[in-house]
Amino acid sequence: MSHFFVVACNENGIVTDQYISDNIQKALDSPFEFSDIFIYSHGWWNTANRATQDYNRFTLEFAKSMKNLIKQKNKIQGTGNSLGIGIYWPSMLSADPDAFFNTFQAASFYTMEKRADAVGEHAGYMLLQQIASAKKPPKRLVLLGHSFGCKVVCNALQKIQDDKDVVASLRKMSLSLVLIQGALDSDHLEKGDAYGDISKVFPELRILATSSSQDTALSTWYPRAQLAKITTIFSERSALGAKGPTAKVAKQYGGVSEVSIHPGSTYDSTHNQSSRFVLCDVSPLHTDPKNSDKFSGHHSDIFHEELYEAIIGFIATKANS
Repeated sequence: MSHFFVVACNENGIVTDQYISDNIQKALDSPFEFSDIFIYSHGWWNTANRATQDYNRFTLEFAKSMKNLIKQKNKIQGTGNSLGIGIYWPSMLSADPDAFFNTFQAASFYTMEKRADAVGEHAGYMLLQQIASAKKPPKRLVLLGHSFGCKVVCNALQKIQDDKDVVASLRKMSLSLVLIQGALDSDHLEKGDAYGDISKVFPELRILATSSSQDTALSTWYPRAQLAKITTIFSERSALGAKGPTAKVAKQYGGVSEVSIHPGSTYDSTHNQSSRFVLCDVSPLHTDPKNSDKFSGHHSDIFHEELYEAIIGFIATKANS
C-alpha cells in the first residue's frame, strides 16, 4: 500500500475534515494515480487510539503481504500502487476511554448498530462519490469492514444505488467487499432486506466473508442482543460472521464457495475460487488463547498472514462470467 490516511466523522456520519474532498481528488490525480483503493471501517467499541492502532497494524501487514506476492513470479498481478482510506467513527458512548458512561458500553449495541448504518449512508457514500468522480478513477476498489464496520461498507453501497452516475463509474472497476467477522444478520444481504439491492445494482461485485466458531461476540452475544429488540423477539437472529449467509443470499450470488483458512494457508486458498461469494472459515486460526478476549472470544483476532493472503487471493481473482 503506497499511502494511507484516515477520514473522521461524527456520530451521524458527517465528515468533519473540510479538506477531505480536495485531498481525495489530489490523491487520485497525477502524479499519484493510485490503481487500487481500499476503504476500511472498524467496528463497535473502539476508541480513536485503538482504531488507529488496528488500522496501522492491519494495513502495514496487509501491504507487506501484497508486495511480497506481487514480487513473486506467476503470483497476483498488480502495481502495488494503492491508497488506503480508513473511516474513523465514534463507536463508544464517550470518546474518553475512561469516561463513566463507558461502563454501560455493552448496552449501546442497538445504538451503535444504527450508527454504523448512518456512517455508511453519509461518510461511506461521500467517499464513493469522490472516488467515482475522479479524473482517473482506480481500476480496483475494495471495501473492508470488521464487525459493525461491515454494516458501514454495506450500507454505503446500498445507499449509493440511486446515484446513477456514481453506480456507472463503480461498475467499471473491479469491485470487492470483504466482511471480516461481520456483525450483521445472515439474511441482511437478501433481496428486500437491509443490503439486499447490492447484488443487483452491482452484478460484478464479489464478496469474501469470514466466520469463526470461536467468535463469542457473534455466536453468543449477538443473538441475545437481537432478541432484546421488539421486532425480533420471536425469532433468534444469527450473525454473518458466525453462521455465514442464508440459502437465499447464496442463491442471489450464484452459490457460495466455502474454504477453510488454517495455519500455513496461502493466497491459493481463495485465488482459484471464482464464485461471487466466498465464505472463509477462520476457526483454525483462532487457537491461541492469548488472542482471545473474555467477552468477545476471537472476534478481533484478525491479524494473521493467512487471512491477508486469503483476501489478496480473492480480490485478484476474476468472477465467473
